[in-house]
Amino acid sequence: MSGKRIKIHVVPCLAIFNREGKILLMKRAHSKRNGGKWEIPGGSLRFGESPRRGALREVREETGFRLDPLSVIPVDTFGIVYPELKVEFVIPLYATVVNGGEPVLRPEEHEDWGWFSLKQIRDMEFREEAMKGIYTMVTAAMKALKERGLL
Repeated sequence: MSGKRIKIHVVPCLAIFNREGKILLMKRAHSKRNGGKWEIPGGSLRFGESPRRGALREVREETGFRLDPLSVIPVDTFGIVYPELKVEFVIPLYATVVNGGEPVLRPEEHEDWGWFSLKQIRDMEFREEAMKGIYTMVTAAMKALKERGLL
């Protein structure tokens, strides 16, 4: 073994779509690591918390949205490695569709939000304006929602 230790961090996330098929992204506060980059709502899992509950809690904390747990479907689990940080983020991803509403931001977490198309998200990730892997995750979420007739 090389002695290099990789930390694994579980970060459940929730891809939130509106009825037009656009995805909610939030812009990280500049005071945070990767500040100024766009991401889907989510955050660290707490001890004893299921990934679904963690995703719902993070969405409530970051957006003010109180979602019915039964409206949230599991999509897949993604792994994103940041070698420079010696960390792998394991991301249980969920998806849902909302009927509107605007998030209420916490300025220490996020400084902006918007509804974006898949193409816009792909372009943002290509320009490194969005967190790594977002396009792949929201594409999978959209597919899962369409397969269930929810989008």
